[in-house]
Amino acid sequence: MTNEPMISELGVLLDRFHDLIRQSRHLPWTGRVLIDEAQLTTLITQIQHILPEEIKQARWIIQERDRILREAGEQADILVIQAQGQVEKLSNESEVLQEARRKADQIVEQARITAREIHKGARAYADEILARLVAELHQVSENLESNRVELRKE
Repeated sequence: MTNEPMISELGVLLDRFHDLIRQSRHLPWTGRVLIDEAQLTTLITQIQHILPEEIKQARWIIQERDRILREAGEQADILVIQAQGQVEKLSNESEVLQEARRKADQIVEQARITAREIHKGARAYADEILARLVAELHQVSENLESNRVELRKE
């Protein structure tokens, strides 16, 4: 719907209306004019003929604007909802990742503690074995010395 020809036609009619007023006879000291009724009626009829179409076009333009704004608002709402979903998903993924890292760190720390305890236990066990071995070797050494003493006696 192009309304440029109608707007220009309306402009021409309004110019003619203005010219009619300017060219009409002015009544002295009143600020009033005498306008030819036939010319005025013709101009008003022509303007009335153009205005309904102009009003229809203006209404259509307003309806189209409102429709476009409504659709843009709906699209914006959809985009906001999608963005919020993505943010929540990334946040959840981030939380899951952070929780996994915390658990992994806990597992690694527990493994270190367990390794230290095993190492400490192994050292204590080895020390205990060596202490028994030293005691047994000492006993064997004493027995050997005692046997040597007896060998010398005879």
